[in-house]
Amino acid sequence: MSALPYFDAEAIVAAVPMPAAVEVLREAFRDLGDLHPRRGVSLGPSDDLLMMPAVAPAGIGIKIVTVVSGNPARGLPLIHGHYLFCDRETGVPLATLDGSALTALRTPAASALATDVLARPDVRTLGIFGTGVQACGHVEAVLAVRPGIESIAVCGRTPESGEAFAAGVEAGRRTVVAATAAEVAACDVVCGCTSAAEPVVPTVAVRPGTHVNLVGSYSTARREVDDDLVAAASVFVDDREAAAEESGELIHAAAGSWSFDEIVGDLAELVTGRAGRRNDDEVTLFKSVGLAVEDVVVAAAVVARS
Repeated sequence: MSALPYFDAEAIVAAVPMPAAVEVLREAFRDLGDLHPRRGVSLGPSDDLLMMPAVAPAGIGIKIVTVVSGNPARGLPLIHGHYLFCDRETGVPLATLDGSALTALRTPAASALATDVLARPDVRTLGIFGTGVQACGHVEAVLAVRPGIESIAVCGRTPESGEAFAAGVEAGRRTVVAATAAEVAACDVVCGCTSAAEPVVPTVAVRPGTHVNLVGSYSTARREVDDDLVAAASVFVDDREAAAEESGELIHAAAGSWSFDEIVGDLAELVTGRAGRRNDDEVTLFKSVGLAVEDVVVAAAVVARS
């Protein structure tokens, strides 16, 4: 039997660039079908092994991911992943893919999909919390759906990391600067792309009409915003059931006065027009924990286009 084709990061983005990934997800969320929960195994207080199976008309797949908090200090990526893609009808394995690169593509693409529906058309500033792979991906993804953005502000774990990100990120001719947390939170579109255990977005700095994307937390051990911002915002999620099980911010807020019943809509409802922004002063918040179906439909597109 011949070896399975392997798609590395370069091959993945060559086959499905960010704008194409956004459209692949837009189409998939019009008719999702059954979703399958993530399986997690703790590797320590802040480390995890995650297994994400999915079945969709496009194919069958499973992603295996490790999240090891000590890796950045070792000069290694925080997250490593591997993906197996199989034929839907026969179950025959068709390809393997770089799971980390797949995550780096589909997660920002999902945020961009929400941003396209929820962010005001006239937004001009983008704020990024974080300086890693997801931060880079969110710059590209948000610019794909809001090309009128003129400037980008970034807040890293340290001033130095923010400055390095600002100097190296690809943003066309737009101004990119390292900034304080308050300055980043005051932007028109704000993206939380950190692994923070405590909130990093100062609620008092978030202005009316802002759209916020949060992708960093996938358990109660992590959250990027506080309960006050959750309560003040109109909350949207990728999937209600997944959010109730994995979203650190929302689970924390639900222990107080906020309720999961207050979720305005999910990604399927956003792309089909059943939910959306109601006025220009509304703060909208899209919380994503990542869905396995996003991986399988993007992986299928990579295989089909290669």
